[in-house]
Amino acid sequence: MTIQRFMVAALCALGPLTCVAHGGNINGEATYVSFSVPGALGTYPMGINASMTVTGYYYVSPTVARGFLREADGTITTFDVAGGIWTQPEGINATGNITGFYELVAGVPRGFLRYADGRIVTFDPPPSQKGVPLQAQPVSINDFDEIAGTYPYSSILCSICGPSQPKPAAFTRSREGVFYTIPVPFSDYFPGLASLQAAAINASGAVVGFLAGYEPVNSGFVAHPDGYWAEFFVPQTLFCGIGQETIPEGINAGGIIAGWYANCNTENNIGGFVRSPEGNLTLFQPPGTILTPPLSQFLLFGESLTAPHWVSIDQAGDITGSYTDTAGVQHGFVRNPYGTMTSFDPPEGKQTTATSISDGGAIAGFYQYNAGGGPPVGFIRVP
Repeated sequence: MTIQRFMVAALCALGPLTCVAHGGNINGEATYVSFSVPGALGTYPMGINASMTVTGYYYVSPTVARGFLREADGTITTFDVAGGIWTQPEGINATGNITGFYELVAGVPRGFLRYADGRIVTFDPPPSQKGVPLQAQPVSINDFDEIAGTYPYSSILCSICGPSQPKPAAFTRSREGVFYTIPVPFSDYFPGLASLQAAAINASGAVVGFLAGYEPVNSGFVAHPDGYWAEFFVPQTLFCGIGQETIPEGINAGGIIAGWYANCNTENNIGGFVRSPEGNLTLFQPPGTILTPPLSQFLLFGESLTAPHWVSIDQAGDITGSYTDTAGVQHGFVRNPYGTMTSFDPPEGKQTTATSISDGGAIAGFYQYNAGGGPPVGFIRVP
């Protein structure tokens, strides 16, 4: 994978303790802004940038979704890809450009890029082999308009990816629209078994995601544009043979990676991790069980690593996500680079799901009102 660039912004030093701190205390008092798309059956923010612009999707009906863009002044613009029955933005960059996927037919994702001026470009990586379906699931965009995502790579079926699922691979798309496939390790040794799924791309073009091997033991990976590759996993604390998961979800410009891990696929063995650029792992645990995707959906091509984003990291190394307490109620959490963790809910909120954090420390997500019913409402938490 090669990405051409004439300049790279040095936004943060390589260690979390040397990053520029936010103006406000990420773990202190915060202001909450709630919003809904008018008439929506549910509003789901998925990405926020430093200008406090939020993107996400909303339900028009139980089977139809459209995208939205909320400006810092509260103005909401809705959009969809022409002909699509489902439009789901996944990420937004500093200039307001958005990427995500849409579906013309239920369950068949295709990629799109929406520019800040409203223009929408659709795309799919070209199939690598005859018989491979034309699909794409973009998940992240950086400030250079480089996009990372996942697409079907091989016509050989992946036995652990769900029924009749082709083997997926991670891709990047350059600002000019050139696609690069991130090489899959072991593909020469275990054809049709090893696969990659992307989760995020940073300002340097480094991509993180997970590697699914020949059994249900999934490890994390980071791939840099210069060809550097690293696979890593959180060591098992229990011996169970299978069911070990190490899933990176975000990477900042300093190369700090955040995500979640699970041992034996049990709720009592799920936690979060931070990986330094040098490869050092730090584990953490919210006050309850960290929110992760249902394991029954985790490896399906059209389901993994979307709706919501499970862990997000900002430029300063602050991490957000959600957890479930012993009563089954969801709350948001934010963890600063020193390890201090704070739980939060909007004042009238219940079942809080945090999906993204901006480089200014603002967190976006959705919740339900205290009654616990009604359509989800979007929120922004400003430190």
